[in-house]
Amino acid sequence: MSGLANIQRDFCQFAKGHGHKDFLCHIKTASLPKEALLNVYHNNIFSVHRRSLENDYPLVFSIMGPVSARSMARAYTEASFPCTGSLSDWGGGFSAFIQRYEPAAVWPYLADIAQYEWAKHLAYGIGEGPLLTVEDMKKMMTLAYHELIFRFQKSCQLKAFSYPLESILATYQKDQGVPPPTGQEASYALILKHQGIIKVYWLSPALFAFLNRLKEGQDIEVAFAAAQVLEPQFDAQAAFSFLFSNPILCR
Repeated sequence: MSGLANIQRDFCQFAKGHGHKDFLCHIKTASLPKEALLNVYHNNIFSVHRRSLENDYPLVFSIMGPVSARSMARAYTEASFPCTGSLSDWGGGFSAFIQRYEPAAVWPYLADIAQYEWAKHLAYGIGEGPLLTVEDMKKMMTLAYHELIFRFQKSCQLKAFSYPLESILATYQKDQGVPPPTGQEASYALILKHQGIIKVYWLSPALFAFLNRLKEGQDIEVAFAAAQVLEPQFDAQAAFSFLFSNPILCR
């Protein structure tokens, strides 16, 4: 192994929090002790990654508090150190990590909140296509059910959560306090970007199933049948009114 390869290997181990002593031999003597120089650099690395997570997950950090959130961010960074120069996609595994992170168990809904915040992050980074027009809708209505194809905006994220996030978020935003643990009750959301603004629509289980089937490219009859399993009296007319009156479909 070349000298440069040795340095790169030892630097990588040091950056991940391992092999601190192995990298000391590569540092020239300076006015400050080598250990102090490494500690400053190492802390800067974790500070950058913590701030990246805090930007993507402000609610998670706010609910946990600065000390607990920073400890978890450091643990995630050590477990999932990024291998690229961009942090834009690096935080995507944070929700799964929270589920395994034992100190976060006191907030059982925290992984759901992280999933919700990441969906908003992803939606914000996706470009907006031209919306479906009234004329487009009229043309669609002349087609048979099996010929209809609904194209959702690329930013559309249909998300199912294990806990009632709508009420949890409302409680937190109203009181600016940490929501208490709650009984498990699923919730469903449609998250998208319109004119640069993130919009969140909370859905019934049946409407979520209906939209999810359409987004997957299945026909109306299949989508309607999926909704009826959950809600026998599912109102398809109201579902289409929701679909066409909001910035969901593109041309």
